[in-house]
Amino acid sequence: MAPESGDDTVVVIDYQDLVNNVDVSDKIERAFGSSDDCLGLLLVSNLPKEYLALRERLLKLASTFAALPAEVKEKTEHAPSRYSFGWSCGKEYLNGKLDVSKGSYYANPILDDPESSKALQEQYPEYCHPNVWPREDLPELEFALKDLGQFVVGVGKLVAKTCDAFVHSKLSTFPPTHLQDVVAKSKTTKARLLHYFPQTSAPDTTEELGDKDSWCGWHLDHGSLTGLTSAMYIDESKIATEGLVEIACPDPDAGLYIRNRGQKIVKASIPRDHLAFQTGEALQLVTKGLLAATPHCVRGATAPEQDPLRYSTLARNTFAVFMQPSLETVVTDEGANFGQWTKEILDRYYKENKGM
Repeated sequence: MAPESGDDTVVVIDYQDLVNNVDVSDKIERAFGSSDDCLGLLLVSNLPKEYLALRERLLKLASTFAALPAEVKEKTEHAPSRYSFGWSCGKEYLNGKLDVSKGSYYANPILDDPESSKALQEQYPEYCHPNVWPREDLPELEFALKDLGQFVVGVGKLVAKTCDAFVHSKLSTFPPTHLQDVVAKSKTTKARLLHYFPQTSAPDTTEELGDKDSWCGWHLDHGSLTGLTSAMYIDESKIATEGLVEIACPDPDAGLYIRNRGQKIVKASIPRDHLAFQTGEALQLVTKGLLAATPHCVRGATAPEQDPLRYSTLARNTFAVFMQPSLETVVTDEGANFGQWTKEILDRYYKENKGM
């Protein structure tokens, strides 16, 4: 199934319009609403000038950390939280397959110790455990992740304000500051620094949608609002001679794909100087579907048959911040709170609770 050309359907809001409280509710509806061409994706342009430097610093560190010896990375793994803090690679299942195509570094970018209650730390270690940092081996990672993470949350607060206004205008029972409170007050915010390893073999093209999800399988974000940077591509064969240098992705078909509400698959490009925001399942539930989560995946660079190793040294780095409700926030019609509900969601992805 060939993807639609989607760049002209991606909604863009100017950062200054958010700052100045310009009414952009029509764009919120087109980005996140119920129409068939809704992507569940919004781009913010004209960001403060420090953004590009923050992005470059952190995304390059994704390659630096991923290249460290295995025993160094393993020191930051945290199994009790189901690898939701520190380094995680090969621990998660997507579409029934163990995901070894990428490594992730997880942390709360706002709070190093999000919850002082030992009982909650034990009950919900995925959100309540203190951050884990490689302070001996790569100390700069902590500061770079916090700086960019807090920048993304700051822009997220502005996006949340206009989302709240739109939903409240359509659904009077919706709390007028719900999403703003999630972004500003929740202790469950989680940042994920991602390093997609170079693909050294041809992807499987026998399944539905072919190799569209060769780097990251189809999934929904389960939080409320996700902030996402554009991807950084690096030719790892040149690191020794040229250092970590960002390059343009050589395969125009690689990147982020979204299944819109009309069930069409659309490739969505994020310009380097923009931030993207996606809506998650928790927000879809509390807004009664007025703001929708959409399935998305990442397709790796696919080399031609006559040159199967053309992209075998190409890596991809990106950064996502998941802004999520507080543990006690009710998110389902049945009365389940986010802490209870998210346990079920995480069970989708981890072997120990799936009997696999």
